[in-house]
Formats: sequence, C-alpha cells, structure tokens
Amino acid sequence: MNFCRTGRSRIQMWRYFIFIITCLALLVLLAGSYIFTDHEEEFVDRFYLEGMTNGGRVRFKIWENQSEGMYYLFLPAFYVDQDIDLTIHADRNMVVSIDDKLFKNTGTWENVQSGGIYRLKVKNAFGMKYLDKPIQVLVSENLPSVFINMESEDLLEQEIDNKKYIETGNILFVDPDGNIEGSQQLERFKIRGNLTAALEKKPYSFTLAEPFGVCGMASAKKWKLIANATDGSYLRNKIVLDMANQITDAYEPDGEFVDLFLNGEYQGMYLLTEGVELGENRLDVRLQGDWLLEIELDFRMEEDIPYVITDRGQIFAVNAPREVGPDEIKLIDVLLNDVESALYSEDGLSAVSGKPLEELIDMDSWTDAWLIQEVSGDHDTGIASQFAYIQEDGRLYAGPVWDFDGTMGNVNTAMFRIPEALTTSIENTRPANNANQNRWLSAMYRNKQFRKMIEKKYSEVFEPVLDKICNETICEYTDKISKSASLDALRWNENRLSWAFVLPAGIEIEGGDFRRYDTLSEQMEMLMDFLKRKKFFLDALWIEHKEFCVVEVKNEAPFLNSDYNNTLYYWVEKGKAFLGKPVETNDHYEFMGYADVTGEAVIKDNIIIERDCILKSVWKEKGE
Repeated sequence: MNFCRTGRSRIQMWRYFIFIITCLALLVLLAGSYIFTDHEEEFVDRFYLEGMTNGGRVRFKIWENQSEGMYYLFLPAFYVDQDIDLTIHADRNMVVSIDDKLFKNTGTWENVQSGGIYRLKVKNAFGMKYLDKPIQVLVSENLPSVFINMESEDLLEQEIDNKKYIETGNILFVDPDGNIEGSQQLERFKIRGNLTAALEKKPYSFTLAEPFGVCGMASAKKWKLIANATDGSYLRNKIVLDMANQITDAYEPDGEFVDLFLNGEYQGMYLLTEGVELGENRLDVRLQGDWLLEIELDFRMEEDIPYVITDRGQIFAVNAPREVGPDEIKLIDVLLNDVESALYSEDGLSAVSGKPLEELIDMDSWTDAWLIQEVSGDHDTGIASQFAYIQEDGRLYAGPVWDFDGTMGNVNTAMFRIPEALTTSIENTRPANNANQNRWLSAMYRNKQFRKMIEKKYSEVFEPVLDKICNETICEYTDKISKSASLDALRWNENRLSWAFVLPAGIEIEGGDFRRYDTLSEQMEMLMDFLKRKKFFLDALWIEHKEFCVVEVKNEAPFLNSDYNNTLYYWVEKGKAFLGKPVETNDHYEFMGYADVTGEAVIKDNIIIERDCILKSVWKEKGE
C-alpha cells in the first residue's frame, strides 16, 4: 500500500512539474511574441507632447503620412518665432530618442525648430525597436487655435450614420500670440452637416456651458466648426458671410479661421462660425412665432422635424426650440401659400388674401438674399440652406445666410459654373422629374417691383462690396491663411482633391516638401476669375443697362449625369457672337457644335445672337 501511494505521489509530482514547465514555456513564448511584435501604433496612441501657452498647457499628438512613412508634428501659430520646448510623455517602459538624444518620460525636448526634420526612435525595455522614422515639425501662422478635449475618443471613430452621437469635454481658445482667450466646459460636441459629414475631415458643432464671445465674435453658447473640405480655397463661406454682414443691418453669422486640435490631434484649418439660430446676439427679432424656416431637399427630410410643403411643392423645414403643434403648422402653411400665390400671380396679388407681394414678404431682405445667391453662383440656389422667419408684422423675412462652399465655380451642376448667366432667375435647375427646383427665387425675379429693387440694390450696395472683395479681400485672406492651408492640405493630402466639386485646370501633385499638396493659389485664381467675370456681367446688365439675349443650350451629351439638369444658360449681349463652349468634356465624344432646335444646321463658332433662342449641343462618338 505504501509503495502504491508513493508511486501515485511521484506521478502527480511529475504531472505538476510538466504543467509548470508548460506554463513557463507558454509565458516565455507570449513574452517573446510581445517583444518582437510591432508595437508602433500602440506607442503612438499613448505618446504625446505637451507645450505651454501664456497661462496653460496644451497637448499635441504626432501624425503619420503612411504613404511616405514619415511623422509630422503640427503646432499652432503661437509658436512662430518662439523658442519651442516640449515635454515628452510616453510609457515608462519606453526608451525615446530624438536625433539620438535620450529622453525619459516627462523629459523636455528643447529648442525644437519649426520646419526641422528629426529622427524619432523608440525601443522597449528589452532593447527591441518599436519605431525608427523621421518626424518634421511644422508651425502654423496668423490664426487662433481651438483645443477640444473630449471625455472619450469615441466620436472620432463613430460611423457617420450616428450623427446624433454627442460627446462632452472641455474647450480652450488661444489667440495667435499664445494668450488664452477662455476655456469652457462643453455641454455638447457632435458631428454636423450633410454631404460634408461623410468626408474624413468632419464638420462639428458644439455648445458651451456658458455664453462666451469667441475670436471677437458676440457672446453665445452654440457654435459651428466648418471644415471647408470641399472648398480648396477655404474662402467661399467666409467671403459670403463678410458680404452679408456688410450689406445688411440684420443679423448674419460671422466666422473666423482657426486651427483645430481634437484630443491633441491636429485636424486642420476650420472656419469657426456663429450658428444660425434664434436668441440673444443671434437672430434676436420680434417674431410672430419662434420658427426658423429652411428650404430643404426632399431626400434630406427627417422624421423628427416638422415640414410644410406648399401647393407648388416647395419644402420648408420648421425649426423651433420646442415641439411645434399641428395648429402652428397649419398657420405656417397658410402664410407660405399666401406668399407663393402672390409670387406666381401675374399682377403680384395673392389669391389667398388678396394682398400684394410687398405686404407678404420683406422685399429688402429677400433682395439681399437673391443677390447673394446670384453673385456667389450657389448650386443650392432656391433648393436648400435658404432660411426665413416671420416677424410680428406677419411678413416673411429672408436670412440668415448659410452654406456657401459649393459656390463661385466650385459646383457640381454645370449651369452654375457660367458666371455670365442670371442663374437665380431660372426655375428648373434640376431635371423635370426632380422635386427640388428653384421656385421661389425665380418667381421673385419675374415680379417687376422686385426686379427694380434688385438692380438698384446691386448698383448702390453690392457693386462696391464686390469690387473690394475682388481687389483686396481675397488677397488679404489668402496671405493670412496660406501657411495653415498648406498644413491642412498636407494633413488631408490627396483626399482634398477628391472632395472638391471642381478642380482648377492643371493641378498636379508632385514630390517636394510639405507644401506639395498645397493648391491654394490655383484655387484662389479660380474663385477670383468667377467673381470678376460675374461682376463684369452684372455691371453690364444692371449698371450699364446693356441689352442681353438669353441663350438656352440643351446639352444632351450621352456621357452626362442625368441626375443633374444639363441645360446651360448664357446671357449674350445682343448683336454679339455666342462663344459659349461646353462646360463638360469627354475622352470618347467630340463636340461638333450647336444647332438651332428649329433647324438642322450645325454651327460651331461665332453665332451672332439677336434674340432669345434655344440651341442644342451636337456630339459625335470618336472613331465613328
């Protein structure tokens, strides 16, 4: 019995021994696997640098351009011409060296040079290499900075379908000299927008815990961060906001360029703007109801927002700070259809109330809105982002302005790329079966009194403002944002080219320094060309009172997208040659010329225009 028990004990001991040896071997294998695994991404996620402002600390994360295997450290404008010292934060078991100088955790990297290229190396405690790559330090210029630290980083990883996801955190505003303008808790921080929200460079909105005046703008709680991802010039929204603020005493949003950092990660250059909303320092007017009405597209209608669709199909979203009841919706419906009836009547009188148009709308504010759409060449003219509200006098007022990245030639509808055309007067800006048409603004132009006000307002108010924008403002803003624009272009690289609605001719991305993705000058020239040509045309039409004929071109090329109205419109001075060329081209089809819809003759050049006419473009497949 003793022998048996002793034998069993030895067997159990051997089993325990083998089990322990196996576990140790497994631990060794796991440790070896961990040691020899590439942990670069894990290190970068936890690594950051910390800098000082005049009164606080801010953090910066590094960013890798994976296509070239190089890291960049983007720093705000307050480091220009300053001695740059940064505190390094890394896991304690990491050995960090920059140009072979070793740094402990919380060690100071001194005398960092703007534009300098360094070698960043990281090893673990066992001496295994985690990272060995170049890193360049780049410093912005002229712009204030916004630092947003969220409670978590989930927002950056949320699917765009979940735009309702809201984060909280804190925000810090720092001027270009490094002075802290203010810091606030964030009640809400979220992705906003429609088309642009689907791009990697996201637009955001945020709500402060307390009202605060940001970058010299009036104090408020709600703000927007416009990404300008589709606008290679970055200037279009800013130019229109400036224009609106100069030509009217009514409230219009203001905006300032900023560099944005989210949880230490550089996001690029944004336009920080006031929101379009009712309230103090915003649209603070005596209203009949606290409704902000917005012309909207049919495919963007949401279940939790009330809408009014007029008898002619114009869609208005009803925005309010509370739930809007059915009686209010009925009242708004009556008011809007009253206006629409006057707009479409030959004598300008509404069949609903018998009132003339000038008693139903504020003619002055709608004149401003009409001219801003026309001058900018907005491809959303009359179909989206047009706001309105009803005053105590019962009239419908236009404003404020909003959303102008798809303007001034940067448009996805060909007809809006032609400056020498009065596109805001055209109703069918989309295919005939499309519910989204420019009904109201085109109808306003057919009203004789309204048209006289447009001509007068343009010559007395808009023309000098537009002249200054073309000859001074664009160049001033371009100089101001040029460095930040080059950093933004690098941060988002080739993506920016794919996001734009239209690219200037001749853009090529070639090797070079960090400015190789910078297309600001070409984009600015495209914007400038559109505005100058638009001004030249409007001056001739409304100041010099030259006689123009409307040439409607049915552009039925087989390669064009049928989702857009491909009819083109040109205003040609009477007795002059029509020199219009197709806006679109194709490698497989050759443009042969134009034919009058009443005849068969194809005329390629120098058609003398003596009357309004309709032409059709003629295309031939190459190789036929």
